[in-house]
Amino acid sequence: MNDPVVATLAIVGGTMLVHGLSRWLLRRSVRRSENGAESIWLHATFALSLWAAAGMALLWVWGANDRAADMAKRFLDAGFSLAGFKIVPVRIVMGVVLAAVLIRVVRRLRYHLGSSWLRGEQWEPAARESVATLFGYAGTVLAVLAGVAVAGFNLTNLAIVAGALSVGIGFGLQNIVNNFVSGLILLSERPIRRGDFVRVSGIEGEVRRVHIRATEIETLDRVSVIVPNSELIANPVHNWRLRDPYLRIVIPIGVAYGSDTQRVSQILRELGKNHPLTLPDGTPGVPDTHVYFTEFGDSALMFELRTFIRDASKRGSVASDLRFAIDRAFRENKITIPFPQRDVWMKT
Repeated sequence: MNDPVVATLAIVGGTMLVHGLSRWLLRRSVRRSENGAESIWLHATFALSLWAAAGMALLWVWGANDRAADMAKRFLDAGFSLAGFKIVPVRIVMGVVLAAVLIRVVRRLRYHLGSSWLRGEQWEPAARESVATLFGYAGTVLAVLAGVAVAGFNLTNLAIVAGALSVGIGFGLQNIVNNFVSGLILLSERPIRRGDFVRVSGIEGEVRRVHIRATEIETLDRVSVIVPNSELIANPVHNWRLRDPYLRIVIPIGVAYGSDTQRVSQILRELGKNHPLTLPDGTPGVPDTHVYFTEFGDSALMFELRTFIRDASKRGSVASDLRFAIDRAFRENKITIPFPQRDVWMKT
C-alpha cells in the first residue's frame, strides 16, 4: 500500500501545485488586460481537465479494473443526453478552448484595426473606433458560435431554445435589447463619438467610450457616468463637437445711463479678442468677436459680448476670466455698472 499512497500524494500535490500556479497566472492576466473573460474561461476549462486527468491517474494507481476505465473513457468520449442535448465533456472542453482562443485573436485584430490598419486621411478617429468596435462584437459572436458547434451542440435546438427565450426577452430583457440596438445605431450613424463634449438628461461631459450597451461620459468633475444608449437615442443630445470643436460665449453686461457707448463697445471687443482661448477674427466658418447694444434697460444700457472659444469644456473658465477683465477695465475707465434702484414715497 505504500506505493499507491505515495503516488496518490504525489498526484494530488502536483495537481494542486499546477492549479495554484495557473490561478496566479490568471490573476496577472486579468490585471493586465482590459477584459479577461476569455482568460477566466480558459482557466476554468484547464482546471476541470487537470482534475479529471488526476482522477483518471488515481484510478490507474489504485488498480481500477478495465471495465471502470472503459466506462470513464466512454463517459468522456461519448457523453450523455440532457434535455435533448448531447453533452460530451471532451468536445465541450475543445469548444471552450477554441472560443476563448478565437476571442483573444479577435481582440488583437480589433486593436490593430483601430490603432494602425485603418490609419489614413480617409478614416477619422471616430470612424476607426466604430469599425473596430463593430468588428470586435461580430467576431466575438462568430467565435462563440464556432465554440458551440465544436462542443457538439445542435444549432437547430439552440434556435428553438432562443425562440422560447424571446418571450422572456420581450418582457424581462426589453431594456437590455433596447440599449443593445441603440448601441448599434450609435456606432453606425456616429452622432456621438469618442472625444465629443455632450449634454444629455442633465449630464454634461466628454464622451470616453461608446459601448454596445452604454456610453461612458466623464463630467468636468472627473466623474465617470454610465449612460444607457437608449437615453442617447430617445432624448435630445447637445453635442458641441459634432461639426467643429468651437463654442460661442455670451457675456451680458449693463452700464449706467450716460456712459460712452462707443467706448464700452471698444473695451468689450478688445477684451474678447485678446483672451488666449478665444478664436481670432477671420477664422474660417466662425463669426468674429462682436459687441451688441441689446436694449435700454430700466436702470442700465444692456450690452452683450459674443465670442467663440476653441474648447467647449473651457467655457466656464473663459467666461469667468472675461468678467474679471471687464470689471477691471470698467473701473480703470470710470465706467459704472449700475444696480437697480427704487424711490419709495411715503404718503402721510
